[in-house]
Amino acid sequence: MKKRTLLVGMLGAAIASFSLSNAAQANSLVNYNFENTNGYYPGLGGYKFINPAATGWQTTDTAVEIWGDGFLGVKAAEGNYFAEINAHEFGTLFQDVSDIDAGQQLGFSFQHRARSGTDTMKLSITDLGLDNMFGTADDTVLFMKNYSATTAKWELNTSENEDAIMTMGNNIRFAYTAVSTGSGSKSVGNFLDEAKFGLASDVTPDAVQDVPEPASILGLLAIGGLFGAFRKKQAA
Repeated sequence: MKKRTLLVGMLGAAIASFSLSNAAQANSLVNYNFENTNGYYPGLGGYKFINPAATGWQTTDTAVEIWGDGFLGVKAAEGNYFAEINAHEFGTLFQDVSDIDAGQQLGFSFQHRARSGTDTMKLSITDLGLDNMFGTADDTVLFMKNYSATTAKWELNTSENEDAIMTMGNNIRFAYTAVSTGSGSKSVGNFLDEAKFGLASDVTPDAVQDVPEPASILGLLAIGGLFGAFRKKQAA
């Protein structure tokens, strides 16, 4: 009985660890790199204003502006597509994330580039409070910072050198807001790509990923096999 209990415990712990790792990864942003075209995106070397519902992102503007790699000579930071925050105005691209327990450390990374001169955008991470609604009295700003970039290259920004960003257990709004443009135009500026957000261990580039290696998964299956063999032996 003790051997069976030990095997059950080992298998349960392995499965729980695997499930928690997958759950942590599930907290990342939807369509973080704007590659999920859903059949609506422009071809490479073009651009298009997209209904937010088709992109996985929400916006305070009327549409999300998506660029294809190479349009006006601008290459994507990753993959084939990226977004321009200033679609028609100084808007905000955002997503609300749920199911992250209190007391967890958050992380982020994103690529930012100017369209003309120097562009500036603001990243804000806000706990939405018990009502899980943005803009109400119980909101708490967990992080806020302005970032600037030029046309010279994509700038990678991460949470690695920032103070720890800790969760409170409510829904979280992760938002990029256009602050200024080098063009002086409200509809020209602030490219965004590869926007990652979630648990710090899963998001920051140099962190150790909390995901089982193939050998670990094989080990889990091996434990399951041993448990099945043990049950057959007991039945005999």
